[in-house]
Amino acid sequence: MSSVRATGVDTRALYHRLSARSIVAAAREQNLTDTMDRMREIAPDIADQYTYGIDPEEYARYWEIKLRALHAFQISSMLDAIATSEKDNLVVVDIGDSSGTHGAYLRALAPPGRVSRVVSINMDPVAVEKIRERGGEAVLTRAETLDLDALAPDFLMCFETLEHLTDPLRFLHRLAENPFGEHLVVSVPYRKTSRFGGTVLDRAADRLPQRMTPEELHIFELSPADWSRMAKLAGYRTAFCRIYRQYPRFGVMRATAPLWRNIDFEGFICLYLKRDLSVSQRYTGW
Repeated sequence: MSSVRATGVDTRALYHRLSARSIVAAAREQNLTDTMDRMREIAPDIADQYTYGIDPEEYARYWEIKLRALHAFQISSMLDAIATSEKDNLVVVDIGDSSGTHGAYLRALAPPGRVSRVVSINMDPVAVEKIRERGGEAVLTRAETLDLDALAPDFLMCFETLEHLTDPLRFLHRLAENPFGEHLVVSVPYRKTSRFGGTVLDRAADRLPQRMTPEELHIFELSPADWSRMAKLAGYRTAFCRIYRQYPRFGVMRATAPLWRNIDFEGFICLYLKRDLSVSQRYTGW
């Protein structure tokens, strides 16, 4: 985006304000507003959602509403998934969690007695320490080497993580083969067509970051159909796949769709995956 120096206008701020208006309209259209309001009561400040931090001004005008709407979509999908279980006192493992916020949401919004424990998993010691300081339970480990037997979860949730892994297929297969990997809810960015490496790898060498952490780089950005195909080969069937759009489909703000498509993402998808090894067992290359 152009700078204030070049034009006298803070185009980044204008983009953020327009995007925030789009999200507000989209959240209202997709019935997420009430959940967002309840989430603000549970976790009033989510500015430290990411390890690298968010500029306070950008958080106030854009990131707060962007994150709230996404979280509402993710947790609503998770609550619908656990509603299918006949068990109470569920143990949930949150793979790739960076702040403990989703665990707090889930414990507060699930029906009484449904969720007894939420354990966060992250390879970043800063994220793990942050969660523990807030009274949450966290394990420092790579997602790919997570010991599910030690935690014995009933449900797994994995939000905005698969796209950062170098081998999401083998990761999903490892979960599916584990006795405690039967139920998995994932969210990933929504793209109509699949691509590799996002846009970072298109940059010239002198514009690439000196260090690219897993949190900063997307490896695989797949379409909903391709994520479902990957899950099928890995050992899951898709119980549901939902799309959250960051723009409304009706009204004047629907004109922001190309903006989201070209600068960020149109939205995100949630897939509720249930173990089904019927296809993965036919593949001989594991």
